[in-house]
Amino acid sequence: MMLSLPGAFVLFLWVIVPLGILVVTSFLRYDNIHPVVFAGLKNYEFVFNHRIFWLSFKNTLIFCAGVTSLTLVVSLILAHSLSRINRFASLFRSLSMFPWAVPMVVSGFMWAQMFNPSFGVINDFFLRMGIISKPIGIFGNPSLAMIGVIFADAWTRIPFMTIIILAGLESIDPTLYEAARVDGADSLQLFSRISLPLNKKATMTGIIITTIFSFRTIDTIFSMTFGGPAKGTYTFGFYILDNIYRFFNFGVAGAMSIILLILLLIIGSVFIYQTLRIEKR
Repeated sequence: MMLSLPGAFVLFLWVIVPLGILVVTSFLRYDNIHPVVFAGLKNYEFVFNHRIFWLSFKNTLIFCAGVTSLTLVVSLILAHSLSRINRFASLFRSLSMFPWAVPMVVSGFMWAQMFNPSFGVINDFFLRMGIISKPIGIFGNPSLAMIGVIFADAWTRIPFMTIIILAGLESIDPTLYEAARVDGADSLQLFSRISLPLNKKATMTGIIITTIFSFRTIDTIFSMTFGGPAKGTYTFGFYILDNIYRFFNFGVAGAMSIILLILLLIIGSVFIYQTLRIEKR
């Protein structure tokens, strides 16, 4: 009992207290103009009636779905490939973790330069391959800008999901693969019949973590598009950021943060429920 007290104190100090302050703030008219007064549900009413909220909600869903899907596909391929490498395995695994070590703001700036229509390597590559006839400035088009930030954010998240999936793959009994090879199974069949079904728990864990983190991403988008063009990449994070540092409307920012927290709890609960169902099978 005594040993658990320090942990409970840390939990109270770093989680419960800030969360309580945030909840209280969300019910206050708290800005830099008016005196602080109790506002009831007016902040929540403002958020749900604000067009920008629904725009940021739509953009966040698109961004989150794109990042999670791209990260999942690439991580599955990369983890399966790394699991089959015997020589210099540690070297290849270390190299695959490099994007994870790059700060997300730096990663966003790097990708912004790569997408630059004047000197970016991506436009240059497509021009040399004959895929495009002239450079494309993706940051002048809301749809293309969203695709750009999805690729940039997924690039930093792929290594972490790869680690999780790879750990799951290495826990699978090797004799299952050997028996399948004896029966004439090829690499695709090994992947689809053994690797995927027996690694659902690890894969689902990676999906949960990636979804939650991408849902609240702001640094990659901040360093690439700052929510533009025409709010084409304006997500929840920017909605909260604007209300804090631009409009100094801390009550609305608090309400938006609580809404975001509830959404993340719902998403996490759904994924955890699915994971528990997989374990029971």
